[in-house]
Amino acid sequence: MKIAIVGGGKKVDFLAKSLLNKGHQLTIINDSEPDSKYLARTHDARVVCGDGSKPFILKDAGVSGFDLMIALTPKDADNLVICQLAKKVFDIKRAFSVVSNPVNVDVFKMLGINTAVSSTYILAMTIEQMAFVDQLSNYLPLENGKVQLLEIVVREESGVSGKQIVELDFPEQAIIGSIIRGGSMIIPNGRTELRTDDKLIILTNSESRSKVIESLVGGSSL
Repeated sequence: MKIAIVGGGKKVDFLAKSLLNKGHQLTIINDSEPDSKYLARTHDARVVCGDGSKPFILKDAGVSGFDLMIALTPKDADNLVICQLAKKVFDIKRAFSVVSNPVNVDVFKMLGINTAVSSTYILAMTIEQMAFVDQLSNYLPLENGKVQLLEIVVREESGVSGKQIVELDFPEQAIIGSIIRGGSMIIPNGRTELRTDDKLIILTNSESRSKVIESLVGGSSL
């Protein structure tokens, strides 16, 4: 896959390495000369020094027809321009952007950006979840928090170990999609019995999250 990354400074270092190791063709556009020189020395990728929100820079970088544009600059306005240029001018199929202000996530999506992620929002929501229940081992908000993916570990003291899923007081708008048990994955049904140390992979909406956690670990959530 042909991928263009704009911005990110030296922080793009790890992402570039990961994408290149997976066999993708990469072009990096960075407006910092020192960062551009560092990235050019470090990675087997084309590196262009310039402002990626300018059409002539994108043209010089040869990104027309690429599969993916990733905008990582610290300015939401620049990221929006980069993604819109990518899709409307340079015929790039998909555009991904980081967003500094969580309020702008929905705006970006309304304007045709395929994926907009606010690291601030994800971090805040994750801290909120981890603050009130230690059984919650992982948490991922999707669609700006409207859909949530939870990983909850069954503890012996929770009272659900030994129960079948059908016996749980579980909300309708939530589902246990899989259970990780002893290194193996189980696709459960209503008769599946929960065991201590099971890791439950749960998909829920934001309104049902509290009920899900309460039914599995007891107590109440924030």
